[in-house]
Amino acid sequence: MEIVLFDTLHKIPQTGAFGNGKGFSSNDSLVIAEGFFFIFVKNGTAFLSDTHRCYRIKKETLIVLTPSLKATIHEMDSDFEFTCVYITPEYFDRKPAGQPLYNQLAEFIRRDRLPSLPLKPDKSRYLQQTFALFDHELREFKLYANGIIHHLCSLLMLQTADIFVEYNRYTPVYVKRSGEIYRKFRKLLVENYRQHHDIAFYADELNISTTYLSRIVKHTTGNTVRFHISELLSADARHLLECTDLDIKEIASQLGFSDQSVFGKFFVKKTGLSPLKFRLKKERAIAR
Repeated sequence: MEIVLFDTLHKIPQTGAFGNGKGFSSNDSLVIAEGFFFIFVKNGTAFLSDTHRCYRIKKETLIVLTPSLKATIHEMDSDFEFTCVYITPEYFDRKPAGQPLYNQLAEFIRRDRLPSLPLKPDKSRYLQQTFALFDHELREFKLYANGIIHHLCSLLMLQTADIFVEYNRYTPVYVKRSGEIYRKFRKLLVENYRQHHDIAFYADELNISTTYLSRIVKHTTGNTVRFHISELLSADARHLLECTDLDIKEIASQLGFSDQSVFGKFFVKKTGLSPLKFRLKKERAIAR
């Protein structure tokens, strides 16, 4: 069973604050993507997976997801409980408090790790109080509701940034232009990697040269632009082969490859198997 976040949790307009998620079973899964998500685990344990690895999350853990990240919460204890605040990318980008926070989050993204930290009791207690302020009772405020929400979001962003500063001790608290360009590149990439496999598209969208974009991405992550594009395509291809009955030609088309042969060569290079052999191997594993 897959639970859609927006249908499961209570949403407050403007910021998109959510209440507590409760009553999950071990068979449920919760996909989180396309926004800034601040998740505080209040009780129980679960697993959190992205395209790179799986993390065990437990009580008093703080997780922050950016629009470039997609994760699934699964294998939840019956007493698993969390609070989540969602902020749209457009709103986040307009908030001055968002910039120092993103600078801290970029260190995790650069290392292909989800921004997830266990908190000390004092930080956990204070952060939980902040999350509690995003309550459905905010609806009762009329004249100054937007201003209250704006200040609450700034409080949450700065408080979170300060927590991550302790972990990223050698990360500057200010945001370099290269960091801002990389953030915009990742957002563009997640939105367009199926249609655009070439660096020129992303450089043009950012109004910079391909050489400059290549240098920034390589310096920030240690990997090339082509590597980042191929990682997303490969992860998507594996998902489509494992979880859908689309034929390989259809998958190649969905992922923006000119034909099935080009897709096949790409997939063999990334995984060591042809798409057909990869699918058959997974099917045999499930049948055992």
